[in-house]
Amino acid sequence: MFRKPLKTLLFSGLVLIPGFAVIASAQTRNVESIVAWVNNDIILKSEYDKRLSEIREELKRNGKLQPAQMEQAFNDQAKRALAQMIDETLLLQQAKEMGISADIEVLKALERMRQERKLESMEALEKEIVSQGYTVDDVRQNIRTQYLSSQVLQREVYGRVVITNDEIHKYYDEHQKDFDRPAGIHLREITVLTENRGPEEFASQKKKIEEALAAVKKGDDFGATAAKYSESQTAAEGGDFGFFTKGELSSGLEEIVSKLDKGQVTDVLTVQGAFMIIKLDDKHNGGILPFELAQKEVQDLLWRKALDPKIKDYLTKLRNDGFVKVAEGYSDAGAPQSAEKVSEVK
Repeated sequence: MFRKPLKTLLFSGLVLIPGFAVIASAQTRNVESIVAWVNNDIILKSEYDKRLSEIREELKRNGKLQPAQMEQAFNDQAKRALAQMIDETLLLQQAKEMGISADIEVLKALERMRQERKLESMEALEKEIVSQGYTVDDVRQNIRTQYLSSQVLQREVYGRVVITNDEIHKYYDEHQKDFDRPAGIHLREITVLTENRGPEEFASQKKKIEEALAAVKKGDDFGATAAKYSESQTAAEGGDFGFFTKGELSSGLEEIVSKLDKGQVTDVLTVQGAFMIIKLDDKHNGGILPFELAQKEVQDLLWRKALDPKIKDYLTKLRNDGFVKVAEGYSDAGAPQSAEKVSEVK
């Protein structure tokens, strides 16, 4: 799958979004029927119909829904389709104003796809994309849209969501029964990638992970070291690898970490496509997680909960500050209430 809903992108992270609005200039594409005007851009009926078709195709690919369930899911998503296309358009316009480019990120994302699928070349990836019913241009634009949208939201919204320690403690105290977990361990990682690297670069990557290990062994904070050296997505979170119960790790890795005491780290591990250092951050013997182990989970939960209204407020502001109008017979589910509008569009 190369696409997921915009809501997934906005509320949980960087993933690909389904069918995007291919934005057209109102000055150059006015022959087709227009369903919405968004500042200097338009959304065409053909693009809107394409979005609806892609929603239905995604639901069919799911394969788990009965016909009645699929129709209900389609109707629910279709009600939000135009609003999502308007949201994307507004966010892309903001990205352009901010001077944010996605060219390099598109190339990086395609390369990650190729490596994840263990394909020999970019041409092989493109063939696989086409074989799944997509076009390469669609996937490229999809990546571009998700990246630019996320960058705008990171700059304009995410930083405004602050969860205090008091809020985390309060939620934990009131929901302790929700943190009943089997025995497990909490791990941190530092990962340096080696896949598809030539001999010189491979040696350079090995030197990098050895420097990271030396820093940890001389007493540097593991989280800060991960942020400096790690090439994993967990680097920004201090290398937080997660909480694992017995059997969730590969047998080889589970055997290695089972020999660690709390606070200990492994030597450099050679795994497929990478070098790793693992720290056993904490152990849990079963039952209610202590606050220290539950803290990040609570923080993430509260952050996601607080993020939704902040994003809605920001998109409402973009609508109010700009010009958004939908054609007769269509509706923008994201439109602000009349009382919220700065001015009415006639």
